[in-house]
Amino acid sequence: MSEQLLARVPALAKLPREDLMALAAAARRRQYRRDEVIFHREDPGDSLHIIESGRVEILLPSDGGEELILAILGPGDFFGDLSLLDGAPRSATAMAREPTTTVVVHREDFLGWLQSRPRAVATIFEALAQRLRATNELLGDVAFLEAPRRLAKRLLEVASAAPGPGRGPIQVRLTQEELASLVGISRESVNKHLRAWQEQGLVSLGRGRLQVLRPEKLRALT
Repeated sequence: MSEQLLARVPALAKLPREDLMALAAAARRRQYRRDEVIFHREDPGDSLHIIESGRVEILLPSDGGEELILAILGPGDFFGDLSLLDGAPRSATAMAREPTTTVVVHREDFLGWLQSRPRAVATIFEALAQRLRATNELLGDVAFLEAPRRLAKRLLEVASAAPGPGRGPIQVRLTQEELASLVGISRESVNKHLRAWQEQGLVSLGRGRLQVLRPEKLRALT
């Protein structure tokens, strides 16, 4: 396993090369098919996953079979870190939404690696703090922002993470069902707002396709 891949992870990018090499020696690659569950909520929390390629959704399932999308992650993102640190069961389900390869570090190897690297501990805590801030912002959005504003904000977040965004249309790799779950509103509401924005020239809708045409105008709605 190459330390260059680990260096792409924001939480690890500041670490010295020798620290990354030591962690890479303990890492293993795993491959998952489209729509394959990587782990379920309440599964044992025994490993950290770093996405090398593909796309992973972090889901919170309900007893009624519905799912709330908490996050959509791509190359360089990581997940499973909370259970890795406290050993508690998984707090959410992770599913590959396309063929995906992750780099896996098991809990025992990770904790052993951390014990002699205080700089790494500080870096991991910084990354966890950023995630906590993002969660607080999400809760604030749900409580205080109306549905159209939440939808515009999340759509822009996904568009900004798209590969190679430039001046042209930005392809958003999400279905309307996924957007609805991500924002916490119905698919019908998502469709209504997207069609209104299409009439204004802000987005373009097609069969299985969504493009952001005017991100600056969409940002004004947030």
